[in-house]
Amino acid sequence: MNIKLIPLLVLTATLTFLTPTANASLILGTGTSALVGGDLTDPENDGLVNSNVNYDATFRSSVEPGFGGGEFAFNVFDNTLTSRNGKWCCSGGNVWVEADFGTDRYILDMFTLSSANDVPSRDSDQWRILGSNDGINYTALYSYDVAGQSIWGSDRFEVVQFSNNADYNVNTAYSIFRYQSTSVVSGSNHQLGEIEFFGTKIPEPSTIAIFALGLIGLASRQFKK
Repeated sequence: MNIKLIPLLVLTATLTFLTPTANASLILGTGTSALVGGDLTDPENDGLVNSNVNYDATFRSSVEPGFGGGEFAFNVFDNTLTSRNGKWCCSGGNVWVEADFGTDRYILDMFTLSSANDVPSRDSDQWRILGSNDGINYTALYSYDVAGQSIWGSDRFEVVQFSNNADYNVNTAYSIFRYQSTSVVSGSNHQLGEIEFFGTKIPEPSTIAIFALGLIGLASRQFKK
């Protein structure tokens, strides 16, 4: 695996406040073999290509919902980097796709984004990774905005990794992670090869509260003895 660092200008922010920081993401290599694998959407790596089967998340998108099809949006979660239905293409530049993990909440430890095989002008040059717990209110966990330049340059099927506490700083757990693109290098068509999300599961607030009450009750009984 050929690993190297690339410098990027990163904006880590909520949707209403931007704090610029300079960091370096990690290029893992090119092709399907460079993907990390076993991400939150498919920990067992047994999701079916071109079919929404054996995945551990509910997927939604602004356009082209589905696997397979005519290069539909959910292809970014199919664990493969190939041409045609191995990618998402070619709707407008302002699009999004997300993975919803239901009642499970995760701190986003790491994510990868991969380029597809079409011309580099279709790559996003303005995108964000967002987190939400209700599907209504979203917080930007990582933002990229370099006009006319994507994170991959001219490299196709390239896998780039971004890590918490290195490329961004997040300590809040979310049940929904969304990729949103608002611009492409040039033209009006957007493409993306693959997305992987990795995180640490955090107990639900209600579970923590019940556990705390149990400890209080136990301490009270011991005190009365």
